[in-house]
Amino acid sequence: MAVYADLFRYRELYRNLFRRELRVKYRGSLLGVAWSLVNPLVLVAVYTLVFSVLWRAFSIPHYPLFVLSGLLVWVFFQSTLLTASGSLISHANLVKQVRFPRQLLPLAVVGTNLVSVAVMLVVVLALNLAVIPETRSTFWAALLFMVPVIALVSGLAIIVASATVVFRDVEHLVATVLLPWFFLTPIFYTFEQLPKIDKHPVLADLLHYGNFVTPPLIAVRDPLFFGELPPVGDAVYTVVAALVALALGAAVYQRVDDQLAAAL
Repeated sequence: MAVYADLFRYRELYRNLFRRELRVKYRGSLLGVAWSLVNPLVLVAVYTLVFSVLWRAFSIPHYPLFVLSGLLVWVFFQSTLLTASGSLISHANLVKQVRFPRQLLPLAVVGTNLVSVAVMLVVVLALNLAVIPETRSTFWAALLFMVPVIALVSGLAIIVASATVVFRDVEHLVATVLLPWFFLTPIFYTFEQLPKIDKHPVLADLLHYGNFVTPPLIAVRDPLFFGELPPVGDAVYTVVAALVALALGAAVYQRVDDQLAAAL
């Protein structure tokens, strides 16, 4: 995994790229990193109003915290992929002029979004621990499973960044599929609460395990909100998906590395 070992070999370069990405992201902003909370809070307010107050589709205690706990993983996944898909193209001059481990560019995007999700995690964790006492004995598992989530997103970030250089449609494809993907992911609902889902077991399994964001989301949300350890299947799936994403990310990057400068 030399692709990821470069993080340590070129750690000073990575720190500089990370700081640059962070400055660009919040340049001229009054709230700075606090903006990472605004979008999730707006979504929580809307979904609580629609699904818990007006429609009453989902009767989940502390529903806003339930949604926030799910958005924690989704926002990290979504924002990283959207930004990483164009990370190599946006630094075309640098890629053409200087020979360096280019995979550090999408990984710098991962690091930048990790700062945002860390702020969000601190807030969600504090609220859940205060409001839901059961989580005080299980929250550590949520922190533990954030590690494979970060690995999963890192591998995917390298894949979409590399693929976008060769096929420019990938950037637009990522932006297009994320919205329906969001609604197919159990962020503001649980599968058990979907009407008649038990009558379609194949569809239920497809929605659960065919969506590789769902098991990691459950693995983090169960201990963070429900106060229980995640199912073994979801826990194993999360770790395996992270390893597969890292391996695929390395393979795709090594395949296109020599073509990057010419393609840009």
